[in-house]
Amino acid sequence: MTSTNTKLSWKLTSPTAVFTLILGAFMLFLSINGVLNPVEAAKGFGLSLTGTEAIPWMHVKAGRDLGIALGIFGLVAVRQRLAAGAFVLASIVMPTVDALTVVQAGTSVPYALMVHGSAVVYGVVLAAALLRPSAVRSA
Repeated sequence: MTSTNTKLSWKLTSPTAVFTLILGAFMLFLSINGVLNPVEAAKGFGLSLTGTEAIPWMHVKAGRDLGIALGIFGLVAVRQRLAAGAFVLASIVMPTVDALTVVQAGTSVPYALMVHGSAVVYGVVLAAALLRPSAVRSA
């Protein structure tokens, strides 16, 4: 059995790694904010929850956001650019559902698009950059 020396080709200083880490850091921020400040987090999310009714919903969202952040950080740590791209692309479903949910709850469409639609756009652009073939990437 021969061992192969696997070189970690996705550099942490590359633009795709930096923008992926920014996404992970933002998701970590959202998670912490949802636990520490659930009423304000709910308002920022687009829900008009007040008082203690915001707590369980924001704790659910905080758990989801923490899981996303940890997944992103893990994929970057092991330099899995393509897997990170697939993960980001699959994760686009969440802000899409979030936008539909807050609009159904009475939030304006422009606000939902500004908050959650921008997350979808960021995810699409980042996933496209992460998933592009390496021949194009090195050119």
